[in-house]
Amino acid sequence: MNRFQHIIIVTILSAFATEAHSQCEADATVYLTDFVFTPNEFTISVGETVAFINAEGVHNVDGTAEANPESFFLEQSEGSIEGLCMGTVTFDIPGTYTFTSSIGVQSDLGMNGTIVVDAVTISDQLYDLTDGNISGIAFRTYLSATYNNGLGEGPNESWTGDVDLNGLDNYTVFVPSTSAVDDLMQLMNLSSFDMLGFYDMPNALKYHVVPGIYMASDLENGMALPTAEGQSVTISIGDAGAMVDDANIIATDITAFNGVIHIIDKILAPAGYPGATTWDVIVQSPDHTILEQALLNEGLNEALRGQPILNDNEDAEGPFTVFAPTDDAFFALAEASGFESVEALLASQFMDDILYEHLVEAVYESDDLFNGQYLTSYGNDNIVISINSDGIAANGSSIDQPNLLAYNGVVHSMSEVMPFDFPNPEGTCGSWKINMFTFDDPSEGWGGSTINVFADGSSIASETMTTGTTESFSVPVNSGSRIDVIYNSAGGFWSGNHGFEVEDQFGTVIYTSFASPPVSIYGLNPCEESPTCGLIEVTFTDQSQDGWYGGNMAVYSESGLEANIFFNPDFNGDGFADYEGFQSRPVMVTVDEGEIDFVVTPAVSFPNQTGYIVEDTSGNIVIDETSTNQAPPSTLNVEICENTTSQVIESEIATDMISIFPNPVGISAQIKGLEPNETWEAFVYSMDGKLGHQKRGTSNEVLDLEALAPGLYTLQLRVTGKDYQAIRFVKE
Repeated sequence: MNRFQHIIIVTILSAFATEAHSQCEADATVYLTDFVFTPNEFTISVGETVAFINAEGVHNVDGTAEANPESFFLEQSEGSIEGLCMGTVTFDIPGTYTFTSSIGVQSDLGMNGTIVVDAVTISDQLYDLTDGNISGIAFRTYLSATYNNGLGEGPNESWTGDVDLNGLDNYTVFVPSTSAVDDLMQLMNLSSFDMLGFYDMPNALKYHVVPGIYMASDLENGMALPTAEGQSVTISIGDAGAMVDDANIIATDITAFNGVIHIIDKILAPAGYPGATTWDVIVQSPDHTILEQALLNEGLNEALRGQPILNDNEDAEGPFTVFAPTDDAFFALAEASGFESVEALLASQFMDDILYEHLVEAVYESDDLFNGQYLTSYGNDNIVISINSDGIAANGSSIDQPNLLAYNGVVHSMSEVMPFDFPNPEGTCGSWKINMFTFDDPSEGWGGSTINVFADGSSIASETMTTGTTESFSVPVNSGSRIDVIYNSAGGFWSGNHGFEVEDQFGTVIYTSFASPPVSIYGLNPCEESPTCGLIEVTFTDQSQDGWYGGNMAVYSESGLEANIFFNPDFNGDGFADYEGFQSRPVMVTVDEGEIDFVVTPAVSFPNQTGYIVEDTSGNIVIDETSTNQAPPSTLNVEICENTTSQVIESEIATDMISIFPNPVGISAQIKGLEPNETWEAFVYSMDGKLGHQKRGTSNEVLDLEALAPGLYTLQLRVTGKDYQAIRFVKE
């Protein structure tokens, strides 16, 4: 047959289309001639039928290519000008199909064709949903979109998961609405990115997927539908409509070729799966109220409210494994350790260390634990896991209820607190009580102002009061400790309309502040007789009203550090110093007999406008450094307790003598007050008399003190031709 004849045959095919179609009913038709399939490329939808009509020659239709989603084959026939119906093929599986004729004119001469079978999948519908947008992203990301993308062993994309919302298996998917996701994100303090970062997201999503197609009309009251996760969801039908578990079905029958979607107003949580953060798990437990309070006191609640963040640009703690002692466990620990109450234990300086040893910054469910395993605690110590016939234990303390799952980790409930080595209890002498009170209207209260209590420089308690007449809290005290009770104002109109007092272990009031605002006190000595000298008052001034920003004063007696007064401490534990300006601020300091040193670190802002005044126990001014033309100097070797009359000590005390600068020191310091070319020899001793550093130098040559540990030191300085001089300094 020549080319002209072929053209004629192709042209007249339309004349027989009606007759041929009547012979072979279909949604699409392919005609066979000696040279071509007409059409040879086209697209149909899933479930549509294609008819093959032989108009010329002897042919078959061979659709058995290995790559075809499904094979098909039509036996050979001899065509006629009228068009012979070879048969029909219905395509129920989406994909790309190729076909040829293996009889007559061969495929390599151009007799081949392609049929694309298209379908709207559940994944496609999820993409198009405007309601449930974030949910749609989650389903598509973790379930539908995990293809090899042609990189697998076969020529086509292949599915690697057990739930394929793009595939051939039929599913019913309950998709949470946008508002449902938003509500949960607000509750959990999550961003959409963090939500998708939930470590067990695939299994959480599979609980929303039911194999098979269940239209709204198919749902019955009490029906249990097995999910792809393994557990079942329960259908209930009431006057308000249909529900799945505790979620309302608010939109139904969004169909796809491989299933149906229903929109729900709440995220489903299967038994044993998280519905909260680790913090929420603890708060919601009636057996962990003491742990809750302890975590609050130490500021760890925010860390446990966090979430596993996958974005490297965001800094967030967690996820966590929390070994959570019950209330009974804490009561037992307090009694066994000699605390008069569990409140005293909570207020102790040991609680932060105890809590840190019960937190691990990683997720370890019970199946992840093995005998002899070492976990690194939040406090950077080891937690040893032991597993035997009695169950699982951490550092020997039993886990009674494991796997309380959360979005940001897991909580294991424990009947015991992990062992903790308390300091020698011989020095423990009881607890003090801090009473906070309001002078006038209780509604005015303290307005959010705070009392912070420190023992030897370490925080042991903090209490914030907003409204109310009185509020009290207890702190444990040890013999030989130095207790600082520091008032931190929240500001506002009523910042001075309140006060506080300190009661010792016998109920005796040892300090009261009725000032406006209350005055902090430093250097209280528990369980011992009051110092023979008593209380002195140090008033700090700042004409710039920057509040000695960045400056501080350390007060030393012959027995050691009495007070370390900071004006911008980080009481909140967030790494940022609280700033509060002032023009004048008094503090009280307890001192002993003998020489007293007032070591000043100048303020960063306008140090030349700062100053201080020291009054002895009788109210006499013994130091006045209120000049506004220079930064106030340190004042050393002052015998305050022997002054019976007013004696104002000016800066000559500090400047006329040889000194070390700066004080407190960092990695190095200089000797000040020496004449040019004067030679000297320096010996640095710790408070226990150990030689820490020795050097010979000339004039203002630098002392290298980097190797010294932080603490109080004495510099014995021998200058040629002069007597030894002792200089006390602090290494930061």
